[in-house]
Amino acid sequence: MPNLQQTWDNSYFYTGSDDPKIAATVDRLKADIAYLADRCTPFNEYLESALPLPKDQFEDLLAQVRVAHQQRTETSKRLGNLRTFITSILSVDCRDARASEWKPTLQQLSAEISQATKALDIFLLRADDDFIQALVADPVLEELSFSLLHQRKLNDQLLSLAEETLITGLAVNGLQGWGNLYTELAGTLHCTVKGETVGLAKAFNLLSSGDRAVRSEAWHGVNAAWESRAETVAAILNAINGWRLAETKRRSHHRTLHYLDKSCHQSRIDRATLDAMMEATYQGRAIGQRALNAMGRVLDIQPAPWDLFAPPPATDQSEGFTFEEAIELVANAFRQFTPAMGDFAIMMAEKGWIDAKPTPNRATGAYCTSFAEPKQPRIFTTFEGSMNNVLTLAHELGHAWHNWVMRDMPRYKTFYPMTLAETASIFGETLVRDALFEQASTPAQKLSIAWEEGAAAITFLLNIPARFTFEQKLVEARKQGFVIADTLKTMMGDSWQHWYEDSLASYDEMFWASKLHFSIAELGFYNYPYLFGYLFSLGIYAQKDRYGDEFNDLYTSLLRDTGSMTAEDVVQRHLRQDIRQPAFWQASLDIVDRAVSRLESLTM
Repeated sequence: MPNLQQTWDNSYFYTGSDDPKIAATVDRLKADIAYLADRCTPFNEYLESALPLPKDQFEDLLAQVRVAHQQRTETSKRLGNLRTFITSILSVDCRDARASEWKPTLQQLSAEISQATKALDIFLLRADDDFIQALVADPVLEELSFSLLHQRKLNDQLLSLAEETLITGLAVNGLQGWGNLYTELAGTLHCTVKGETVGLAKAFNLLSSGDRAVRSEAWHGVNAAWESRAETVAAILNAINGWRLAETKRRSHHRTLHYLDKSCHQSRIDRATLDAMMEATYQGRAIGQRALNAMGRVLDIQPAPWDLFAPPPATDQSEGFTFEEAIELVANAFRQFTPAMGDFAIMMAEKGWIDAKPTPNRATGAYCTSFAEPKQPRIFTTFEGSMNNVLTLAHELGHAWHNWVMRDMPRYKTFYPMTLAETASIFGETLVRDALFEQASTPAQKLSIAWEEGAAAITFLLNIPARFTFEQKLVEARKQGFVIADTLKTMMGDSWQHWYEDSLASYDEMFWASKLHFSIAELGFYNYPYLFGYLFSLGIYAQKDRYGDEFNDLYTSLLRDTGSMTAEDVVQRHLRQDIRQPAFWQASLDIVDRAVSRLESLTM
């Protein structure tokens, strides 16, 4: 086994949050942004002039756009590298004082890039079709074609240049400030489990304990910690959603854009696709409930919220996986699909591109990010040996592989939406689960894998939709005024009841506080893309045997197109199916149904 690292090695970029190179980079960024602003200022005059643009001006304008685009790309890469580095430090230790100081500075610089290029962006959104066709035919600017044409679908939501610039500037200390506050809370809150004071990341991992008393204590401890800050989190949610609603109202000078239509545009799907997926899932909610009932039958309990990550009773949690074993397990599963994907998983750990070692002030959750130049993915997770940890690792390595197969592509063709982002990650999980089940030689081992499939069905068919329902309730309530913590609890309980029904003994009424996804400032309705990715990836995975040796190339091509197509077009091009129709989603639900039936057969 090669030498695998369990902590990040980002020294290629900076040595730490106190590296003098950071201040030098910030100074250079400020100069670059000033230069960028100068390059974009000339576009102001075109915003006030009559359209269409004279064709004899096209070449000169394209040259100006080309210079500004290339400068923005290089500046964004430099800022992206620094933001990724600072985020990586705060994920491992949210109390790193110097990194905490740099974070708002970098958010400010990001806003200043957006402000500097606002005149260019609005010009490109308002320019006539003839000019845009000339632009996307330019070899340098062609990479903008999809993103620009997609953005132009919401031209009627544009404000004046002054208003757009003001909103972007105010968001740094307004909208994003609230999201920062939540992140700080999540990293600093602690609770007591088994007499030990632990951070929330550690407590979350204890929800996978084989001891129900430990799970209960961890869950109640986490909820008590958030309960002590309930009013603060309520203020965060109200501020973030109030900001979004106020901005939407201001933009509705031609038509009012429904918040789900805006979300679908960001996710690059049609509203019909979202509606078809959610309706099919609601009709299939019994599949997830059956999985929960089967697990409760084996554990001889009526499941409660703290049992949602419970392992099967045959699993000896004292003999979990080492990090090295987990990497090897994932790599072997990936190799059965394609050797390059397995080798990539090993390389990630060899190079120190994964940080998984528990630390005292560690952030909760797991994610995959990347440096922009050179293009290198990074994974953050907290690994303590459970099967759930192994599958989380597979999930994030799927994300990383998605980034890796696009590393040679133009930057603007690699920006894919969350709906398509989750495809590769859940595909990676499925590869590992299937490989494990094939290797299983005893009923206990088979139950262990089927159990994880059941847990996935519960998460994606019940928990994720409950989050979606709650967020709809939250936005509608926020339209009427401030939503107090007690009302948030009621709305969350009602949302869980709508999906879980009587398959749970009780509901997690504080989930609105403990789930960070609701407090992400930059993106509303963050959760349903996970359901999309789950069902979508299963639909793709089901084609594996049908295409045989051709499937790897098809899958790689599909991933490479995720940054330059809508989800509907990606599926139509590569699978010749229509995801606006319930039939597509029902076919994926049928796959989940068979997996749950397998779990049920092992629990009788």
